[in-house]
Amino acid sequence: MRAILLLLLALAAHAFGPADVLAAPPPPRPYSGLGVLALHQVPEGERTPVPVFQEPGLQRIAEPELGELPRLAGDPQQPLVAVHATRGGWLRIAYDEAGREGWLQPSRGWQYRPWDEFLPGRLVRVLPGMKKPLYLLKGEPREAGPDLGVLSRDQQVRVIRIAEDWALLQTPAGWFRWRDGDGRLTVSP
Repeated sequence: MRAILLLLLALAAHAFGPADVLAAPPPPRPYSGLGVLALHQVPEGERTPVPVFQEPGLQRIAEPELGELPRLAGDPQQPLVAVHATRGGWLRIAYDEAGREGWLQPSRGWQYRPWDEFLPGRLVRVLPGMKKPLYLLKGEPREAGPDLGVLSRDQQVRVIRIAEDWALLQTPAGWFRWRDGDGRLTVSP
């Protein structure tokens, strides 16, 4: 039985190429949450542990390095992290790639902004690997709105304003879902 499986794998690798057969699936698109936390890194080589709590200020559950937090985008000097909830100055974030969440208290210089303040005026990239309806440009901010065109994956677009899960784009002009019905991002900020 094992020999048959190895033979099938070898045939598939020959037919499709080893990269196609052995390639890992792409990671899932990140959840959008309520907004974005812009972090400021410390100079390279210094430890920057971030205390993460079960509840705000109670029961420390992790202390990942600042550079280990799952990023939405941003350069190493100012990574962007999704914020899933806020409570009294505390922010709930995913602190590892498995999606485990906890609360942190922002440090001085970190800036939290809700999506409707963060995205307008920004140039964003449309993410690849989505279902075709998510690339549609609409005349109105709703699924039943008239189709104006189709965006391409990795296309750069400028956001003018946000209306719930929809972004009004400047060029090409029209409405586009910046997050899907599950709350996952369709753009990279």
